[in-house]
This record gives sequence, structure tokens and C-alpha cells, in this order.
Amino acid sequence: MKTFSFAELFLLINILIINNFVSAAKKDPLEKLNWIKGIWRAEYSGKVFWPTIPTMTFGEELVIQDAPVSKASGIRFFNFSARAWSHTTRDHLHDEWGFLTVDPTGKAVLMTTGNNGFSTYEEGYFTDKQLNLVLKEIGRVSFSRDLPVKELERTFTLKKPKQLEQRQRMRTATHPSHGLLDHAIVIYEKIE
Repeated sequence: MKTFSFAELFLLINILIINNFVSAAKKDPLEKLNWIKGIWRAEYSGKVFWPTIPTMTFGEELVIQDAPVSKASGIRFFNFSARAWSHTTRDHLHDEWGFLTVDPTGKAVLMTTGNNGFSTYEEGYFTDKQLNLVLKEIGRVSFSRDLPVKELERTFTLKKPKQLEQRQRMRTATHPSHGLLDHAIVIYEKIE
């Protein structure tokens, strides 16, 4: 059996540590969010409630798929889109488009824009079955009729391998005076 000197052992341990560090750095941080990818659909399970509007049921299709990697940034994103409709009238309610990624520190980032006049930047953290996002910035067109959103939390939870729940809690300029209220809950089934 070969024996190693302290210097050889020290060098070997450092090489192993550096190799593990380099391997970890090369891993794609977005890979840990692969569980959320897919086409998710909720025909009747969406519920919206807010003090200034009647409670209603809605359907929604959520599509989260790989986006092409930008040669300029080299950052990998998922495309993110959501389309909602009224359960009772089938009228179109709103669309939302954007990108989801993970920064080098492991923080999740979601950027969206919608046909309701809002653009959002949300950050948060995730596990192997949950993504929690908090609104960091919001922009809106000056003629939007919706109340200004002051705070928003969005949580995606994988309930079963093919079932995803999204919950939104928020605070607008008028409701509530402090804290957050539930705004929307939807349970999707994975269709692709």
C-alpha cells in the first residue's frame, strides 16, 4: 500500500475540492426547475377573489418550455406564458408572457408582461416541488384601469407529478391596508 506525504495528500485533497467546485459551477442552475416545465391546463379550477370584484371561476393554460439560449448573454431561460378565460362565458380574460430563469446565486427570477398593461419582475427561491416568488418591480401603462399593485407573492407547488397549483396573494393601493390577501388559486393538470 502506497503512503502519501502530507504535501501529496494536501495537494490531492485540493485537486478534488477544486474539481468538485468547477463541476458544480458548470451545472445549469435552471435544471433544478425542470419539474415546472410543461403545458399545464385548468379548465374550471381557477378561482379569483378580491374585495372590489365578484368572485369568479376561470380556466387557464400555462406553458413553461425551454427558450433558445441567447448568444449575447449565454443565459438559459424558460419561456413562460399564461392565457386565462372566464369559465362561464369563455371570454378571454388576460394573457401573460415572460421568462423564468435562475441566477448564479440560485435565486429564481420571473419577468412577465401582460395585456392588462402590467410588466413585473419577481424574485424568489425554490425547492424540488415549490417555487416562491415576490414582486420586486412593477410597471404599468398610465391608462390602466386596474388598481396599482403594491405587493405580490406567487407560489407554484407541484402537488402530484402531473398536478401544479399556483397561488397569488397581493396588496393594491386600496386593499388591504397592510399585509396581503389571497387573489387567485388555480390547479392545473399537465397535458404535455
